[in-house]
Amino acid sequence: MTVLDPRLEYGRWLRIPGPTPLPPEVREALGREMLPHRDRDLMEIIARIESGLQTMHGTDQPVLFWPGTGSSGWEISIVNLLSPGDRVVVTVSGSFGARWADISEKLGLDVVRASVPWGEPVLPEYLGDVIDQAGDVKAVMITHNETSTGVTNPLAELAAVAKAAGAWVLVDAVSSAGALPLEVGKWHLDWVISGTQKAWMCPPGLTIGAVSEAALAAAEHAGYPHFFYDVRANVAALKTGGSTPTTAPESMLFALDAALQLMLAEGVDAIIARHERMGELVRSGLQKLGLRLMAKPGYASNTITAFYAPEGVAAPEFKVKVREHSGVELATGQGDYTETVLRIGHMGWVEAPELEATLESIAAVL
Repeated sequence: MTVLDPRLEYGRWLRIPGPTPLPPEVREALGREMLPHRDRDLMEIIARIESGLQTMHGTDQPVLFWPGTGSSGWEISIVNLLSPGDRVVVTVSGSFGARWADISEKLGLDVVRASVPWGEPVLPEYLGDVIDQAGDVKAVMITHNETSTGVTNPLAELAAVAKAAGAWVLVDAVSSAGALPLEVGKWHLDWVISGTQKAWMCPPGLTIGAVSEAALAAAEHAGYPHFFYDVRANVAALKTGGSTPTTAPESMLFALDAALQLMLAEGVDAIIARHERMGELVRSGLQKLGLRLMAKPGYASNTITAFYAPEGVAAPEFKVKVREHSGVELATGQGDYTETVLRIGHMGWVEAPELEATLESIAAVL
């Protein structure tokens, strides 16, 4: 058997959708001593991070970062690009799409939800119909990879529909950036959000935003008051001094720099291919055990797999049984699916052995 020995370091059997395990190089980087925050060495690190993030996002336009988690990126994108009362369409295929819609409403936007049942993808034809019925739409907010259901929405096609309607394209790529195909420039995406605690292989602490030049220009006319999360200030600091407008979160930057060097050494195409293999390994393994997947076939995520607990067994109870058997940590579902769905994270620093051990532990508990 390859069930993981609980004496092994914790991260190797952390199989939740995030935070994800940290490679040794990242943990070592987190222990570095601080630098003067306007020091040339730190500026070189920031420049290296910017270049690496651009490569990973498929863009030559700015990719910025702020202290925060992925969820804070929703608010950052809204206050920098939109104004109260603007009409927006938000794709809702699970918990995180619903949260983005909720935040948009709380900030005073006129929200139209393009909703589908959990486990289903948002398809381009449907999104086009919603946009047409909504009328004058300022922005379309798309969840690329729905973390609560393990569904990957067809981002390139959805973005094309939004662009054809003259809308800004804002993307939640929190559980896809750094692992799934993502072409910010080619797909004409205006603001792409992610967080370091997922495929970037870092602790929670930074939110990342890839921003188009057109969106930067539009930020001059946004109607929300904001200061710390002002994208214009970040771009100006990067261009003039190679730094940040306020004191940089140095330890997180050291970690992200180390993670990006690992990712660039592996290569974008190789990372995508590895996640494809890991996704197929988990899905096929669960189906061989007779377990039912949540995602519609053809749209299953290669970073997260959601599956239904065995009939008659509550998902939280099954999660505890797996932990007691092997130390492997699973996640339960969200919302109405907390009691019936389990989720396995397979993004970032992950290879086949720990996923095979996870499946063996699930089989033993079954």
